[in-house]
Amino acid sequence: MIDVVTIQWGVAIAYIGACLFLILGQRVEQWDKAALLLTGLALLTHFSMIVVRGLDSGQIPIVTRYEDYTVDAFAVVAIYLLAQWRWPQLRRTGILVLPIAALGVVVALNYSRGVFPMGPALRTNWLIIHAQLNSLAIGFAILTAASSFMLRKDSSGIIGRLMSWTFLSWSAMVAAGSYWASIAWGRFWGWDPIECWSLATILAYACVLHLRFNPAWANGYRSIFTGLIPFGLMMFTTYALVFVMRSVHGQYVFQ
Repeated sequence: MIDVVTIQWGVAIAYIGACLFLILGQRVEQWDKAALLLTGLALLTHFSMIVVRGLDSGQIPIVTRYEDYTVDAFAVVAIYLLAQWRWPQLRRTGILVLPIAALGVVVALNYSRGVFPMGPALRTNWLIIHAQLNSLAIGFAILTAASSFMLRKDSSGIIGRLMSWTFLSWSAMVAAGSYWASIAWGRFWGWDPIECWSLATILAYACVLHLRFNPAWANGYRSIFTGLIPFGLMMFTTYALVFVMRSVHGQYVFQ
């Protein structure tokens, strides 16, 4: 019987393979179709892996670090496929997006695949909403960053829309998390480091979106670099903060 590690490595390799097909597709269109087919099959396998994890653990797989990376990588690829279907000019961004998703799948394997028992505070639909919005925002953020590097200047409108969806998803995630905190810990806001950095990320995205109303900031290097500031804040808040600052969220990180 094939184990989870082998399947997970297979999914990562498939994403890399699809990326290579996209690179070849810049000259031969048929390679693009092969890339999308391979990405779709890998995504279905990825989803099945998450479902099996949930069935085996008896709970929604959104708590441990292994689960975080696995689900976030799934969201990244799912959003990419949907977005490139809506805007075909985004297809080439998979050259950056798919390797990032593959990296997430592989990094997940560095963490324990043990199950973190969900206590009463975690058994609420608001935690599920909070976690899924987080993955959604990460997916939009990575696609936005990739688009900023790879699309032409006349695609500024698409990048702005993707960034707006990133901002809305992350803001909704913080709001849902705040309500969950009121249920779990008896307060909406406690100035926990992750809460503070999440708020800083919201404000950074709001500033960048405001700057994009000025044509001088909507395109070119200034647009890319300013857009990377809130993106960097989001990545730091989600994946690195618990390792450098003590946070109440850290108790749910199974290392």
